[in-house]
Amino acid sequence: MPPSRVPVLVGGAGTLVCAADPDTGVLTPVGPPAPVRTAYAAAHPRLDLVYGVDEAPSGTITVVETTGGARIRQQAPSHGEIPCHLAVSPDGGRLVTANYGSGDLVVHRLAPNGALAGVSASVPLPGSGSGAVADRQSAAHPHQIVFTGTDTFTVVDLGGDALLTYRLVEGRPQLLATRPVPPGTGPRHLSGRWLLGELDPVILALPDLTRHPLGAPGLPSAIVTAPDGAHVYAANRGPGTITTLAADAPHTMSDLPTGGAAPQDLAFVGPVLYAAVPDADAVTAFAWTPGTGTLHPLGVALRVPDPRCVLPLRRGLPAFRITPGSTGRPRSGW
Repeated sequence: MPPSRVPVLVGGAGTLVCAADPDTGVLTPVGPPAPVRTAYAAAHPRLDLVYGVDEAPSGTITVVETTGGARIRQQAPSHGEIPCHLAVSPDGGRLVTANYGSGDLVVHRLAPNGALAGVSASVPLPGSGSGAVADRQSAAHPHQIVFTGTDTFTVVDLGGDALLTYRLVEGRPQLLATRPVPPGTGPRHLSGRWLLGELDPVILALPDLTRHPLGAPGLPSAIVTAPDGAHVYAANRGPGTITTLAADAPHTMSDLPTGGAAPQDLAFVGPVLYAAVPDADAVTAFAWTPGTGTLHPLGVALRVPDPRCVLPLRRGLPAFRITPGSTGRPRSGW
């Protein structure tokens, strides 16, 4: 891979490692795809390994080696229904999986070589759902896990309209705090202090839960914060847009088409924002401008069946520094 290229994993019907071109945003596959469906993935903090889930009724976790391409190294049950998210502890010792369908968290031990080394705990989320939206909130449904320290993490519970804080004690999650959000929000993903609602298309600002409704009805799917922290971007399925929200008051908002009706995931790779758009069988790219937060469409970065997630492989990601007067246009050497 050329030194200026950044390795990126694209998950979907298959799982690919690609090289991201810093000038055009184009993603070039490195080797053939691994024959495994990946709906969401998380990278090991030190090793060239990625852990993926498939959102199947009886879910599977797949360990993928990413050196020189994507190769399946190990597969194991998620021990739950419809696993939709997972996260690796910062020390690389545990993998926590959110089983959306069965409403529980499963913790796997990770061996020093990154292999799944058995389950240390399986814990149901508390409560029976908020019930505010009958067909989606009749039970707890964890939708995201975000580590906030070596042994602490936050769970976004779509079914329970809550943020749950846990600490891992000898490999078992212990609930520390519960933060309710407005009934019917159906929180999906968290990025810094910004919480995205799926059932109510809104961005909530923590800690006061100030509402920033998206401009069009839909089912929001992903939220990311810009590298400079000045703007937040949310993908909205239905209208097929990326919504840009200014982080500081006044909170101006704008929408931009993603190239399809159902964008599923967003990820920054340096100054390029990628959107996985399954209904278009494409990953699209946008050049980001620091300060103003403006996105400039770069077109289709990769044609691939049913892309669901985009994950920069951080160990190969060069530092991106914002310098005074920078236009934010992609260039070599970032």
